Amino acid sequence: MKHVLVSIILLGSLTVFSQDVKKNPKMQKERILERKVAFLTEKLELTSEESEQFWPIYNEMTKKIKENRMSMKKVYAPLKENKEELDDSQYRTMIKSSQESREKNLKIIEEYTDKIGNLLGFKKVYVLSKAEKEFKKGLMERMKKSQPGKKDDMDRHQRRDLNDKN
Repeated sequence: MKHVLVSIILLGSLTVFSQDVKKNPKMQKERILERKVAFLTEKLELTSEESEQFWPIYNEMTKKIKENRMSMKKVYAPLKENKEELDDSQYRTMIKSSQESREKNLKIIEEYTDKIGNLLGFKKVYVLSKAEKEFKKGLMERMKKSQPGKKDDMDRHQRRDLNDKN
């Protein structure tokens, strides 16, 4: 029953927003998030009770990870702003900050792994990790395919036909 509900939600979100999403990046992010929620819910086989408890914890974790990533963008801003090379001490500071950021991410993940594991069991934490990677991989593949003019969009036969015409 829950799989049918998730499928209906996923299909509904695809058709309703298909036209406007391409024009509005914010809607695109919302659509991706909806797909991710449906995908992870299905992969984890969450009951409605588990969903109610899981998603606030998961969203809190992703928010902290995102905030950490955004702070790293600020650290690397001088590289983008200055066309000239920075001095060695500035590079050292950036590298140190990057390492600290990775450590912070690991601590966040460790903290929330325990929270989610205590809620759903650690097998589902493992499934969650694999499902997140699977979703991200699928998303990247869809994004690649949707970019017009990419050489990878054509299969071997299409490229041969194109070369034969020239």
